[in-house]
Amino acid sequence: MTPRGSVGPAPVGLRLDDRDNALNAIRLLLAVFVVVDHSYKAATGRPGPWAHMGDFAVEGFFAISGYLIAGSRARMGMRPFLWRRALRLMPAYWALLLFTAIVVAPLSSVVTHTAYDWASGAGYVVNNSLLFTTQMGIGGTPEGVAFFGLWNASTWSLPFEAAAYVMFGLLLAVPGFRRRAAAGAYLALSAATMVQSVTGIGMNVTRDLTLLWSFFAAGALLWFVRERLPTSLVAGAGAAVVVVGTLLLDGPVYCAIAPVPVTFVLLWLGARLPIRIGARNDISYGVYLFAFPLQQLMAVAGVPEAVGLEWFAVLSVVVTVPVAWASWLLVERPSMRLRRLVPVGGRTTPVVPVEAVAPAQ
Repeated sequence: MTPRGSVGPAPVGLRLDDRDNALNAIRLLLAVFVVVDHSYKAATGRPGPWAHMGDFAVEGFFAISGYLIAGSRARMGMRPFLWRRALRLMPAYWALLLFTAIVVAPLSSVVTHTAYDWASGAGYVVNNSLLFTTQMGIGGTPEGVAFFGLWNASTWSLPFEAAAYVMFGLLLAVPGFRRRAAAGAYLALSAATMVQSVTGIGMNVTRDLTLLWSFFAAGALLWFVRERLPTSLVAGAGAAVVVVGTLLLDGPVYCAIAPVPVTFVLLWLGARLPIRIGARNDISYGVYLFAFPLQQLMAVAGVPEAVGLEWFAVLSVVVTVPVAWASWLLVERPSMRLRRLVPVGGRTTPVVPVEAVAPAQ
């Protein structure tokens, strides 16, 4: 598919305008990266040889989200936009809390032959219900594991993502917020992250926010120039070389350079790859959410010691996928049907013409 009046392959943005792309498959792969990374941490309590894999995956999630969210916000007002974001984020998260408190944590008590504190389980659901994890464990569980008293090490990124939806949703409504403004937001966030990396100023939470938001801003920036992004092999290979170089250098150099090329590579792959896994049933969010509690339960049962670290990583993915599939079928997809309760119509100042936007995330 090539734009009218042009020659050569269609740009990345035009290919991604159609839902027939590989972005959901890439997000699923990124979620698997996180599971593999966490398998070593759940088994040993230390960062493993795949530590950068997990960090890269979370940053990739934010990069793709930035691109898709810019397109989503462009075609609707703030109210329906936030309603749809909440439907995508919250129901599965609440299901995760209930699943942990009602199924996973009680099973861990059965394994350790201890009484389960149901009141603490109820507190776990209520206290953590607004995305912020204020109660790490449930009545002393999980116990006998490397991450004692912690049921989920993945949900830390969700408040940053929710805040990005609100912040960039507001920014994209500002008259004149276009390519240059998006580039300015990206540069400011990257600079802030780099300064914190070099000087050590600020807390970890501040650096996490600016780093993840720089990837989100990079995604929004590339959405504004999506019709100019080439899908050639040369462009994809060149960006991949830059990404590998920044990963090897790490530290401040990575913070300063990586967001745009990483985002471009992920979008380029989404436009080029013929893989359609997850195109209709997107279980990537469920894999990301549910994996760590299941890994902790398996760690309580001594699975890592029984099968070894490599097979524990494989088993973590195998066990998580059916649970994520159930989350999609029973919670996420039905929840998304509630989008019609807040109709899209009524936007009077669209960011771009409606026909030019990418499909909503």
